[in-house]
Amino acid sequence: MNRLIRDTVVVAQKELKQLSRDPLSLALTVMFPILLISIFIVISSAFGNPNIVPIVIADLDGSGESKILIDKIASTELVRIAQLVQTEEKALAVVESGEVIGSLVIPAGFGNRLLNAQEAFVVVQTDNTKIMASMNIIRAVTEQKQELLDDLMEQYGLRTASVEIVSRPISGRPPTGDFILPGQLGMIIILGAFDDAVNAMTRERERGTFPRLALTPMNIFSIYSGKMVSTLVINALRTTFMLIIFVGNGLVIQGNIALIYVTTSLIAMFTLSFGLLISSRVRSSATLTILEIAITFPLFQLAGAFSAPEVLAPAGRAISRSLPWTYGIEALRRIMYLGLGLEGIAGNLAILLISTMILLPIATLLSKRTI
Repeated sequence: MNRLIRDTVVVAQKELKQLSRDPLSLALTVMFPILLISIFIVISSAFGNPNIVPIVIADLDGSGESKILIDKIASTELVRIAQLVQTEEKALAVVESGEVIGSLVIPAGFGNRLLNAQEAFVVVQTDNTKIMASMNIIRAVTEQKQELLDDLMEQYGLRTASVEIVSRPISGRPPTGDFILPGQLGMIIILGAFDDAVNAMTRERERGTFPRLALTPMNIFSIYSGKMVSTLVINALRTTFMLIIFVGNGLVIQGNIALIYVTTSLIAMFTLSFGLLISSRVRSSATLTILEIAITFPLFQLAGAFSAPEVLAPAGRAISRSLPWTYGIEALRRIMYLGLGLEGIAGNLAILLISTMILLPIATLLSKRTI
């Protein structure tokens, strides 16, 4: 019995000593459950206040009743009025540009029809590539038009007045297309590129081959670039495989297929640069895998894979808009569902490219110091 206890203590001391040789791994082992719970809390708080979905309003009526409806919508906790425009065409253009998620058009004669106890209508145009945000807009207009009718009934006794909401989705998304497919493709690219970073550097260090590779006449930047090129080839295969699955399930891709490959390549390049930056400080592939899970898990929400950043609370939206991945996934939505060309996503691609150009040299420099 004493021998069993003694051997158990010796093995335990050996395990703890091995862990102590890698302080970062030890810290992650202790903190990982706490980190996951903290992530859940951050994400929950990020969704705690969805009053920031931006809309544009075109009041073509200008009556007192239309102004009351606008005031009521402005007070709701579901949306905020980003712009007031003069024409329906301008409202549609603002939505299509991506500046807002939807528009409310109040047609001429709206107030007069209500005061004459006739049926009136408003037009709601939404970008349904961001379905949760679009649902918030419909809900806000529905609730506030009912409040307007209640006020009119109380003030004038207009019991037969009604307002119909004419909903016009503008995304071009076919009924069979799932709104999360672009986000799903983006997250697959991100996860794949993170795993490529593990294979590219950390596991090669563990096998002892990276120092020998670095001692060859090749420049360290060339080594990193070569690994990035191989990742882009694998990324193209992943993208092709996923697009075949999407199309096979009925998705009609509205935009240019080549732009999808450009976008997923830039997402992969930034992710790999980020992964290489981390791997320059992390020696263990197991530790890097834990970090990969800890980083990518909140990205499903914060990078807009499932819903638009606009439905997040202010803190969550600020985090989302600071992540280059958000712009990549947004670009995929615009290509696949809105059919936008390069001019419509150029800003998104520029953010990914610039972020990569900043991170990759930093990762290269740090790797030189840790060989």
